[in-house]
Amino acid sequence: MKNRSAPPCAVIPVVAYPDVAVAVAWLEAAFGFRVRLKAGGVSHWTPLGNMHDAEVAWSPDSARLFVTWTETGVLGPWHTQVFDVTAGGLTEIPNVTRNVRADLVARMKKAPVPKWIETPQELSMWKTEIYCAEDVVGSQWLNGSNEILVVALAGPDSGCKYMSNFVAYRIDVTTGKILQAYSQNQALRAFGEENLPTVDPDHTEL
Repeated sequence: MKNRSAPPCAVIPVVAYPDVAVAVAWLEAAFGFRVRLKAGGVSHWTPLGNMHDAEVAWSPDSARLFVTWTETGVLGPWHTQVFDVTAGGLTEIPNVTRNVRADLVARMKKAPVPKWIETPQELSMWKTEIYCAEDVVGSQWLNGSNEILVVALAGPDSGCKYMSNFVAYRIDVTTGKILQAYSQNQALRAFGEENLPTVDPDHTEL
């Protein structure tokens, strides 16, 4: 399967930037550069340059891509959007991850009290925290371009119950249906560590 966005040459020059978002902003301001997609010899505008800290993952057949981006920076919220690559450019497949956040909150509400809670004072503090499920990040493509694996994280800060715990979801791209959910340990066994968050020793399986 030919990668339709790749230039037809044997050698492709690459420039590496330590902070891609800063580099893109500078190139746009200094030289008028724009983040574009080239398919079938035609360049198309894309929204990727407007997405903060965007990371793109192409499907194996180059028919689709997903992009993970954040509204504010490392603290998020993080979102994952999926696009078809067409002759006319990128067409978003809307709301692919729409079922993830509600499922994560439901799992947290059923989960046991975290292991680190040992005193009445710690339990009292924990009860004042909230359920956070704003961060959904893309992990990898599965089954060609038909499914994606995403990770939903239980909040980035200490005001969130089960902070930094996660659940991984295998999702049908066309329907948005959750095909399977994986706890942290299940996800690590099934997919390895490379594209998954680090698991804290005191984590709670959600």
